[in-house]
Amino acid sequence: MPTERFACLASGAGLVLALIIVGAHRLPGPWEKVAHFVCFALVTALLWRGTAGQARCAVVGSVIACAALIGLLQALQPAGRPALGDFVTDAAAALAVGLVLFIRGKTL
Repeated sequence: MPTERFACLASGAGLVLALIIVGAHRLPGPWEKVAHFVCFALVTALLWRGTAGQARCAVVGSVIACAALIGLLQALQPAGRPALGDFVTDAAAALAVGLVLFIRGKTL
């Protein structure tokens, strides 16, 4: 595996772990959804590049599963409340980037 692909996989996994462990700070207004979209789009693109586009469904599915896990962890926190809108935004980001990269037919 080339170093570049390994770095992409490690960065994508690190970003997901940071979201799970540290959590996300609330941003005002619609900027929160924009931040969710950008973050999960970046994770999808990094994992796509890290797998060289060979595990398309697995990448998109794992990013959506991570979004669901983060929502579940928010629900289990004492003061936390999961937001269905956040999960939909995260899943839409994964699907949008996956679709664009699939149609493009190349890795990044």
